[in-house]
Amino acid sequence: MDMCYGMMGSLFRSGSRQTLFASQVMRYADLYAASFINLLYYPFSYLFRAAHVLMPHESTVEHIHVDINEMESPLATRNRTSVDFKDTDYKRHQLTRSISEIKPPNLFPLAPQEITHCHDEDDDEEEEEEEEEEE
Repeated sequence: MDMCYGMMGSLFRSGSRQTLFASQVMRYADLYAASFINLLYYPFSYLFRAAHVLMPHESTVEHIHVDINEMESPLATRNRTSVDFKDTDYKRHQLTRSISEIKPPNLFPLAPQEITHCHDEDDDEEEEEEEEEEE
């Protein structure tokens, strides 16, 4: 396939690296064959899914927890305004509220007090015309 359609790029390799598509084709080559009989060789509980692989931009290092109350070093050269601790405490309280404190305003819609549906009866006009003709 690379030989015939190489000008459009390759599905099987990117530079010197093999693509995920190529590895899946090689892994499940019998499924891409002309016969569906090859499916019978797999157990019914088999999950046809590739192993989880991190993308190049995804981090593999642990993320450290940053404490909000930690003061910045006086040696820091960035211009910072003083932190209002009242706002910080309020924001922390907003983030750590329990579900019982939140109480959404309209959890369920109110039940309608009158009929809200309208049945469209297409034959009303025809019946009226027939009644008029009969009279």
